[in-house]
Amino acid sequence: MKNMLKDCGKISHLIIIILVVLSLLIIATITSCSSASWKVKSQLNNPTQIESYDHYLYFLDNYSTIKMYDHGEIYDLMAWIPEEQEIKKGTIEDFSVVSPLKLVVLNCQYEQGVVQESTLNLIDVEKKEIKKIFSKKKPPALLSNYNSLDVDQKGNFYLSSAKQVLRMTPEGKENVIFDFDNLPSNQRQQDAYFSKLLVGKNDHLFVVLQNNTHPPHYNDFSRVVLELNSSGDIINTYKPQDILKTRDPWVPVLEYEDDSLFFRHAWELYRYRLSTGILQQIFDGALDEMYYWEVVDLIKTGDGEYVLLITDSDTGNCTRVWKLLKDGTPIANFISTEVTRD
Repeated sequence: MKNMLKDCGKISHLIIIILVVLSLLIIATITSCSSASWKVKSQLNNPTQIESYDHYLYFLDNYSTIKMYDHGEIYDLMAWIPEEQEIKKGTIEDFSVVSPLKLVVLNCQYEQGVVQESTLNLIDVEKKEIKKIFSKKKPPALLSNYNSLDVDQKGNFYLSSAKQVLRMTPEGKENVIFDFDNLPSNQRQQDAYFSKLLVGKNDHLFVVLQNNTHPPHYNDFSRVVLELNSSGDIINTYKPQDILKTRDPWVPVLEYEDDSLFFRHAWELYRYRLSTGILQQIFDGALDEMYYWEVVDLIKTGDGEYVLLITDSDTGNCTRVWKLLKDGTPIANFISTEVTRD
């Protein structure tokens, strides 16, 4: 009888061990499936913005979704979003990367060319969660028309509208750090507005002030870059037209990276190092006699190379992803896109 009881006890323990192992296997399987289920393979169609985090590259594709490039594969990070929460096609104005699988996305819904609502959403891809942080409806249109977004290392979000610059905590607490009325009187022209912002180091911001006093006259279109400290004070003003010594007042400000502002003039890409005032041409898109390529966005990778979004200047509807090596050698079609012209 004692032996029988011992055997029963052994069997009971064995059953418990088996159940525990099975439970762990089930949990591991569920976790694995859950963590990998966001990995929907895709392809790039028409990328218009590029960001990076560690070795990952992120693209805004067709203004409708964010895609990630990782070790030769493209993943659609928003394919999992259910229909009732789906972000409307073509409404993504800007985005930033908070962590590898956490994005902050600025959506603007237009009606007859006028922004009706601007929304800031925090998207946790791994947890499959969307959190609305901020939403503004018109009126006034100039304050609700948010056009640019960036994030600092502390996780604060920055938004620019035509007349204001906001700082916002991850919890949604907001404050105006710079207003149009803070501009010097000679810059407060009626048709001037903030068109872009870039987060720099030491909590500094670079805000692009754009002026189109008499549209559509080309020579009246101009930009300046205001450098703000963490308190919102203007500490420097940069004029791309003067830096590039050009009569052309229309010089796009593309990016801030590594103590430098990047400008595009015609088909040339320039890096302007702020601490030294040195201007360097790093890319010339006039590579052949038939086509000229314009850089529309760029990022600097951890190994010191650049990844460029390039469009053809004759039609503007062919976007490609190129890499620029440290020695300046361009690598065409580093990542393939569906919109091509070969």
